Amino acid sequence: MEQEKYTKAKKTRASILNAAMSLMKENGYYDTTIRDICAKANVSIGTFYTYFPGKRDIFADIFSRADDLFENEIAHSLQGSSACEKIVDYFRHYAKINLDSGIELMKVVYSVENTWFTKDRPMQQVLIDLIEEGQKNGELSSDSRPRDMAFFLFTLARGCCYNWCIRDGKYDLKAQMEDFITRALISYRPK
Repeated sequence: MEQEKYTKAKKTRASILNAAMSLMKENGYYDTTIRDICAKANVSIGTFYTYFPGKRDIFADIFSRADDLFENEIAHSLQGSSACEKIVDYFRHYAKINLDSGIELMKVVYSVENTWFTKDRPMQQVLIDLIEEGQKNGELSSDSRPRDMAFFLFTLARGCCYNWCIRDGKYDLKAQMEDFITRALISYRPK
């Protein structure tokens, strides 16, 4: 009986989250109401508030999903024979998540109100591990700490995504991301 309640609660939460993401991708964050989300998920407004204190709290799940994806799937499937190639592939995946989420939702994510970018998260740890691998095998200079290098690369990647947002998604984000990260990694090669 307890397992059934847990399973039902998990499905309800997922239904609300999926409805919210779908509507936000289609209509944008500001034009999606909690009432719209509830109607699409076929739940009451009270049920929504049982799972989420507000619409902005849905972002916690979006970022948690991205962390899980990077930590449990992407980290184990990165393509490349070197750490640098894997780092570039890592950021291709990062660009894909942005693309898959849609420009309207990403315009909200890349906001100064979004404090998720300031937190240490599993997604960043995957990158730090790749940088450590690159330093260990001599591909990357050991002059900088892996955490500092990851911070720099993420700042660059987020800037690329932000620029894509303000240009309304008018360029190939994956290609731009690959170019920027490849150029940045050159500066971290041993001298």
